[in-house]
Amino acid sequence: MGYCFDLNDDTITNAVRRIALEEIDTALTCARARAADAAGQTHALRKNVKKLRGLIRLLRPRLHGYGLENAALRDAGRMLSGQRDAEVMQATLADLARDDDSPAAEAARALAAELAARPPEADRTNAMASFLAAMEALRDRASRWSPKGKGFSTLEPGLLRTLAAAQGAARAADDHPDAEAIHQWRKRVKDHWYHARLLRPIWPEAMAPHIEAADALGELLGLHHDLAVLRAHLADSRLPPDAQAALDALAARRQSGLEHDARRLAARLFADTPEALVARWRQWWQVWQAG
Repeated sequence: MGYCFDLNDDTITNAVRRIALEEIDTALTCARARAADAAGQTHALRKNVKKLRGLIRLLRPRLHGYGLENAALRDAGRMLSGQRDAEVMQATLADLARDDDSPAAEAARALAAELAARPPEADRTNAMASFLAAMEALRDRASRWSPKGKGFSTLEPGLLRTLAAAQGAARAADDHPDAEAIHQWRKRVKDHWYHARLLRPIWPEAMAPHIEAADALGELLGLHHDLAVLRAHLADSRLPPDAQAALDALAARRQSGLEHDARRLAARLFADTPEALVARWRQWWQVWQAG
C-alpha cells in the first residue's frame, strides 16, 4: 500500500505494523540481493531506515519501547554510513568543481582525486550481514508494536512535538547559525516531511505542495550539511594551505546562499503554529475517515 496510512487499515496499530513491515521487508529483500550498483543499494537501504525512524518518531509519545527501536534503527543506518559518506563527499566536490576555473574549483578536483585514490575503509560484506541481522530482529518486534490510543489521537502528540521541534530548531539556527545547529534543524524538518508523507491520503491535493516544500527545505539544509562535512575534512587533506582556504571560502559562500533560501522557504512552510496546522490536519483526517 505504500508509505502512508490507508482507509483499508482498520486500526492505527494495524496501519503502523503494515507500514513498518513493508519497509523492513523491502530492506531485507534489497540487502539480500547481489547488487550490481553497490552505491544504489546502500542509498535504498538508508532510505528504508530513515522512513522507519520517521514512522516511530510520529508515535514517540505513544509507542512503548520507542528508545530501543530508535537506537536500533540509528545503529542500522550507521552500519551503512561509511560508503555513503564517501559518495556524498565526492558529489559535493564534483558540484564545487563545476563552479568555474578558479583555484577553488581546481582544489575541489584535486581533493576528489585524492579521496578516490584511498582504499575503502569498511568491509561491506560484514556491514551488510550486521544490517540484515538487525533488521530481522526489528521485524520480529515491529510485528507486535501496539501504540496507545485510537485514530488521530494516537498521532497528534507526535505531530505537535515534531512541528514544535522543527520551529525551535529553526530559531536556534537563527540565533547561532553554526553547522551543528543547521544540521539539527535539517533532522527535525526531515521528521516533519516523513509525517506529512504518512498523512498524504487525508487530502492528497492539499498535502502534496506541503510535502514538496518540506522535501525542498530538507534538501537545502542537507546540502548545507554536506558542505559543512567537506569543510571539516579539509584540514586532514593533502591540499596546500592556499588551496584549502580557497575551497573553504567557496563552500562557505554556497552555505550562505543555502541558508538564505532555506529561511525564506521555512517562513512559509511553518507559518502556522503547530496547534493550528495539526488541528487542520485533524479535520481533514476526520473527513477522510468518514469517506
